[in-house]
Amino acid sequence: MGRGVIALMPLGAVAEGRMRPCSAGGLDILVCNVEGSVYAIENRCSHAASKLEAGKLRGHSISCPMHGARFDVRSGSPLAAPARSPIRTFETFVEGGKINIIEPK
Repeated sequence: MGRGVIALMPLGAVAEGRMRPCSAGGLDILVCNVEGSVYAIENRCSHAASKLEAGKLRGHSISCPMHGARFDVRSGSPLAAPARSPIRTFETFVEGGKINIIEPK
């Protein structure tokens, strides 16, 4: 049985170089628009569980506002200490002008 689709928001809701938090399907998600591509990540730092929405997005890197940990929005990989564990990412696609994710397993 295939996984479902979760609609997040209209594509125009997230400007280039910006991010926007949302809750959908019981998930706390941060949508990031970087160089015309849209990424969806877990809105929590893996180090201190701080919300990443208050951090800074610079290119494909997002920093945690609490201790400065950085993550790659494409893969969730930690880029700077104190984070050692990745954050969750979601498979994202745009259809009919809406940003969607594939329902996680």
